[in-house]
Amino acid sequence: MIPLFFLVVCAECLVAFLLVVKIGPLRELVMKGLDQVKMRRGTVLTIAGTIFVILFSNLVSILKIQNKGSKLGTMTPMDQVLWRTNLLEATLMAMFIALMSDAKREDRYSGR
Repeated sequence: MIPLFFLVVCAECLVAFLLVVKIGPLRELVMKGLDQVKMRRGTVLTIAGTIFVILFSNLVSILKIQNKGSKLGTMTPMDQVLWRTNLLEATLMAMFIALMSDAKREDRYSGR
């Protein structure tokens, strides 16, 4: 599940990067592909909602692990591994959301 998630996030970051960087033919290809996806607007909203729910779940898990560590005075090695994994996942999702919002804002200013 996790490797598949990272593959999807990396693919989405690549698409966002191609939208931000103005490489002529690649950007146009990505724009045409996204236009085709936008025809089915429910799909895009479903993906965005899923990413938001997973991000929120990771943030709640991070807070639970930190609270457990503060109650015990120290974190167990397993808690440290879980905390770092959840933090990495949340960071990747936040980066994706930031890149997509930046690409969307840039398109709005360029008149597309």
